[in-house]
Amino acid sequence: MCSSQANTIICLQDHFSQIEGECRKELIKLTEIQADNIKLDRQLYLSCADEQMHYCRQFPPGSGKVFKCLMQHYDEHLTDKCRNHLLRRQRMISEDYRISKGLMRACKEDIKRAHCRRQTSDDKSIRLAQVLLCLENIMKNGTRVDSECEAEMRDHRKILMEDYRVSPEIVDGCSLDIKRFCSDLEVGGKTLHCLMEHARGKNSKKRIRDTCMRALEQVIKESDAAEDWRVDPVLYEACFPVVKIACKGLAGGDARIMTCLMDNIGEEVMIEECEDALIQIQYFVARDFKLDTQLFRACKEDAKAMCNADSDWENPNKQNPEKDPLVLPCLYRNAFHEDAELKLKPRCFEQIKRVMRQRALSVDLNPKIEEDCLPDLAMSCFDKTAKGEELLCLQSNLDKLQTQCKTSIINYTEAEAEHIELNPYIMRNCKEIMETVCRNELDNEHGDVMNCLISHKNDIVLISLKDIRFSYKFKIACKPYAIRFCQNERTKAGVVSCLSEKVVNDTMQGIRSDIQRECRQQLKAQLFQQRESVDYDIKLAKACENDIRKYCSNIPHGSAQVLECLQTTTNELSDSCQIELFKIKKEEITDNSVDYALITMCADTIEQFCPKYEKEHVLDCLKKHKDETGFNKKCRLVVVHRIVEQNSDYRLNPSLQENCKLDIRKFCGDIISEEKPDKELNGKVIKCLRKSFRQSRLTNKCEKEMVGILRERALDLRLNPLLRAVCKDELETICKIESEEDDGKAEECLKAAFLNRRIPTVACQEEVANLIEESQADINTDPFLQQACALDILKYCSDIPQGSGRHIKCLRLVMTDKSKDLSPECTSMFKKRIEMYRNADALIAPESLQQLYTQVVGSPVKHYFFFVILMVIGTIFVIGIFCGRVSRRHMLIKNK
Repeated sequence: MCSSQANTIICLQDHFSQIEGECRKELIKLTEIQADNIKLDRQLYLSCADEQMHYCRQFPPGSGKVFKCLMQHYDEHLTDKCRNHLLRRQRMISEDYRISKGLMRACKEDIKRAHCRRQTSDDKSIRLAQVLLCLENIMKNGTRVDSECEAEMRDHRKILMEDYRVSPEIVDGCSLDIKRFCSDLEVGGKTLHCLMEHARGKNSKKRIRDTCMRALEQVIKESDAAEDWRVDPVLYEACFPVVKIACKGLAGGDARIMTCLMDNIGEEVMIEECEDALIQIQYFVARDFKLDTQLFRACKEDAKAMCNADSDWENPNKQNPEKDPLVLPCLYRNAFHEDAELKLKPRCFEQIKRVMRQRALSVDLNPKIEEDCLPDLAMSCFDKTAKGEELLCLQSNLDKLQTQCKTSIINYTEAEAEHIELNPYIMRNCKEIMETVCRNELDNEHGDVMNCLISHKNDIVLISLKDIRFSYKFKIACKPYAIRFCQNERTKAGVVSCLSEKVVNDTMQGIRSDIQRECRQQLKAQLFQQRESVDYDIKLAKACENDIRKYCSNIPHGSAQVLECLQTTTNELSDSCQIELFKIKKEEITDNSVDYALITMCADTIEQFCPKYEKEHVLDCLKKHKDETGFNKKCRLVVVHRIVEQNSDYRLNPSLQENCKLDIRKFCGDIISEEKPDKELNGKVIKCLRKSFRQSRLTNKCEKEMVGILRERALDLRLNPLLRAVCKDELETICKIESEEDDGKAEECLKAAFLNRRIPTVACQEEVANLIEESQADINTDPFLQQACALDILKYCSDIPQGSGRHIKCLRLVMTDKSKDLSPECTSMFKKRIEMYRNADALIAPESLQQLYTQVVGSPVKHYFFFVILMVIGTIFVIGIFCGRVSRRHMLIKNK
């Protein structure tokens, strides 16, 4: 119900869309009169009195300018009452443009000249959207409008983007979507951008409905938000700092600022809030080529001729509005048509290339690819959310794509290869190099620039390595530290080596590095680049020149293959090569992200098994999952090589170094002091720790660490290069292990051969005996025995701590106890192990009195040993007594 005259008018205005006939006409006339003097709209005047005094005191109430002034401060601190009454007025304007006195006066002649009222009678109201679209149409087709009219149009377009409630289409079509996705936002432009964000969702459950999508498309077209960034308050606020720096000097309008912002996506000046708001608008622009002002002007004739599009920007009589989204894909196809007569005009072709380059940063901006590849994006690239990652993911997974998607990606990638400017990454990162090295090819199409870059890749990298000044970002980030720590280095390669060694040493010592994050990031990039080819690491190439010729002459220099070859032949390398190689190993272990072979060979595996792991420490994660189903075989081989490297020198194994530092200092200090600090120890410290492990002399932390290492070795022959070397013949003739992934069968075979005395090589016998001795120290280093007796240990030895051979002793006691029974599988295997222990004890000489005592006590003929020892002691005792008596008699005779 409506009471009082003022409230009755407000009530009618709130329900204007439902009113017809003479009442509607009279209400429009009354609202027009109110527009001349704010006092005539009493409720608005009273509700906004304070705001009027604060913001608009320079305008008299009867000037007709107060309402416009208040709307210009709509986003500022207005009261809810004032804002609601302003919204009521603006809704009326959206229903009939004549209620806006400013727009009607400024645009009267332009509206008449454009025949914007041709389709309506004088007594019929004309919606604001109709007038705006009509005037925009003549502007897009090259006709200029009065500057005051253009300014009024911009103000009214801005109002459409400021508050979604002004647009009946949004209120009607998006009410459910707003409640579902955007209910927690303040009413205003942010709600529109929230809806735009949910228009892009790959998940259908998180996407807005089609009715809301159509409403958003209409509002964006009515406001022409893609043409002038100033009409979108959210975009304006988010991107103002970027425009101030990157687009300085450009005037608003004609999509100049929007184009500038799109070209700066991915640059350092771009900020996340601006990029998000920009992409949300561009998502809709990408689906209607008319919304891109520059593209429409350049291509409207080609679009009409080749794609059956309307030449008018807005045609109220057109019958096929759904045809517009198909125009841009049609232009794409003709942009690279083989028939010259069907190709686009040069002006249009340049705009198509610009659009393709800008939209390569997101699949969302490529409607054809998004539509064709939606299932593949959900299946293969669901976690690729950063800029450009989706498109790169689809290109990387080309062989796995469905036919329709595969065709789209092939066509797009083919166009990229032919026209280098369509690839935003190469254009951004290689621009200076192209202008220097490939200057002659820049004017040509057909892939000449790409071929030039590929052919000069090595030259470009090698030139950049000659001087720190040839790499701008590296120079800016690292110059202060190069001056401070690397004064004697004259080349960039020397500076990179010096600074990286500084970072590695700081990390290994557990101290915070003086080199700040920006420089460390650049160092990572440089080191990763060097690892790709031995030619890029000048110091390594020089130190290992003869070794490469001798051991890796047939290995290609790319993809870090020579480096991997050198790392697998470490023991045979020259001292100078070993020293440089050891530096690289330390760098890669300290920061896995510079390990080229690991990162490239394991890229998919990392995404599958370790997506949340930092790349700097991803090797730890890969080691945990290397034996799981689905783990890439090539990646597993690289991971195994890295584990072998870690076990060759404790300094390459951070966990071992941390847990065994006291034991290493106590038992292996002499070994370390005898070796050069910059040379690899080739397993000497691990061998020393194994010896102390067998003697149960290690601390608990170190013992657990060694158990893990020895168990891994027992299950994978590749992790025990010493055993592979000394037992090479036995592995080939006796065990006949065909696959390198032996699951512990190789070591078990050698143990069985040792038990049956079938191993002829002394060195192999000793190494297998050491393995058996280690299994006595801890049953977990013997996976087969531990698995066979797991239930028995749980049953009889669960309260006994692990280590120091306690579980083995427990099983021995249980076996001799007639009241207890071991399982048949455990009994059978444990009896064989006991026999192995005897053979090993007989072969290995005791290294201490404690070990001698242990061997005697554990021997099956220990009673015989004790009898012999007692006989020896008794004999010595009798001889002593006899000799004592003789000496006493001799003394007595002498005294007489």
